[in-house]
Amino acid sequence: EMGQSRNLPAGADIAKLRAGFDGAYMANNGYDRALAIKTVETGAADLIAFGRPFLANPDLVERLEKNAPLNEPDQSTFYGGDAHGYTDYPTLEEIAA
Repeated sequence: EMGQSRNLPAGADIAKLRAGFDGAYMANNGYDRALAIKTVETGAADLIAFGRPFLANPDLVERLEKNAPLNEPDQSTFYGGDAHGYTDYPTLEEIAA
């Protein structure tokens, strides 16, 4: 599930990392919609990148805007194989039809 695995090294201080960087700061690693919004609103990051959720949600931006449920990614299809798991997840429009 999106937001489930935030694998940070022990003692990682994201605020310190952010403070030491003077460019646009992009964060990722297990953010869900609520945490992404909070992180940007508090200035802890300038933007959030979503990786795995985009694989299962070709319309991820629309889903995040509408706070719509997300498709669960099939991790067994992440590396290698055919188009299964990359091009066959339904969009909100397809689900509603």
